[in-house]
Amino acid sequence: MNIFRLAKSADIEGLAALTASVGAGLTTVPRTPEKIAAYIDETERFLKGDETANRLFFVVEMDGKVVGMSAILPRLGRERPYCSFKISRHSRHSTNPELKTAHDSLQFSTEFDGNTALATLFLSKDVRGGGVGRLLSLGRLAFIDQHRDLFSQTLMADIRGWLDENGEAPFWNFIASKFINLPFKEADELSSEDGRFIAELIPSLPILLSLLPPETQDYIGRPHKLSSKAMALLMNAGFKQTDLCDVFDGGPAIKCDVSDTSIARTAVRTQTLADDVDGDYAMLFTGHKHDFKATITKADIRNAVAPEKVASSFELEDKSKLWIAATRHTDRLADQLK
Repeated sequence: MNIFRLAKSADIEGLAALTASVGAGLTTVPRTPEKIAAYIDETERFLKGDETANRLFFVVEMDGKVVGMSAILPRLGRERPYCSFKISRHSRHSTNPELKTAHDSLQFSTEFDGNTALATLFLSKDVRGGGVGRLLSLGRLAFIDQHRDLFSQTLMADIRGWLDENGEAPFWNFIASKFINLPFKEADELSSEDGRFIAELIPSLPILLSLLPPETQDYIGRPHKLSSKAMALLMNAGFKQTDLCDVFDGGPAIKCDVSDTSIARTAVRTQTLADDVDGDYAMLFTGHKHDFKATITKADIRNAVAPEKVASSFELEDKSKLWIAATRHTDRLADQLK
C-alpha cells in the first residue's frame, strides 16, 4: 500500500537519491541531503508554532521505500514577495468608429501573497503512471482539510512552465531575461535560495506583448509536458485557471478556495469496514499533524464503507477516525453527501 505522510529524518538518504537528477524549473525541490534535512527541520518547527517556518514536507512510501515528495507553503510572501505576471487585455477606441485596437500585456504582481501554495511535487520515474503522483498531489488537500486553521482560505499552485529539449525556457528568453541578466538555469538556481532580486529587477510597468515576437504568446500559461497531467489533476479536484503566470518560465497559476476542493466537499467519516469494497478510487486519511496518513484505494463513499486493510495498516481501532473523500470534483456527489 502507498502511504502519504510527513517526511522524517530517516527519509533523507532515499530522498537525496531520488532528487539527484532533478532538472531545471523545479526550484523548490531539494537536491542535497543538507537541503532535505532543512526542509524536514522547517516542517517540525512549523508544526510547533515557529512563525519563522513556512513549509510542510511530505513523502509517499511504497513497500518501505520513499518514491516521491510534495510540499505545502502555508503563507506565500512571508519571507519575500511571491512574484507573478498578470495577463491583461486592453482595448482602445478612437472617435473614428472604424479605428479600434486591443492588446495584451504582462504586469508584475504579488497577488498571491498570503495564499497557501502547493509545491515541490516530484516522484521517481519508476512509479509514474501508477497513482503515486495523484497521492502526492491530493494528499496535501486531505492534510489541509484536517488542519484548516494552519492555512489560508485560498490555495494556489504554480505549474512548471514549458522548457525546450535543452532545458531552456523560451518565455525567459523572450521576456524575463531582458530585465535579469542571467542565463535561465542560473537565475532559476538563485531564486531557490534568495528570490528578492526578482521584485527588485522586474519593472512594475506593463509589458506590451504586441511589441514582442508573435511566438511569445505560445509560452504564456503553457505547462511543461511533464506537468500538464499534474495540472489536470488539480483542475479535476476543484482548482480553476487564473490570469497569472510564472515570472521565469511563464507556467500557469491555478487556485481554489480551501472549502471547494474535492476533498473538502465530499469527506465523510467511515461507518463500516469490509474485506471487499465495491466502489470508486477515493482518498482515505486519518490522523493529526505527525500522525497524519493517507492513501488512495477503492471505497464506497456514498455508504461510507472503507477497506478493513486500510484501517489495519493505519493501526486504527476506531473506524470513525478514518475519512473517505472523492479525488475528483463533482457537484452531484457533494450534494448527495450533504
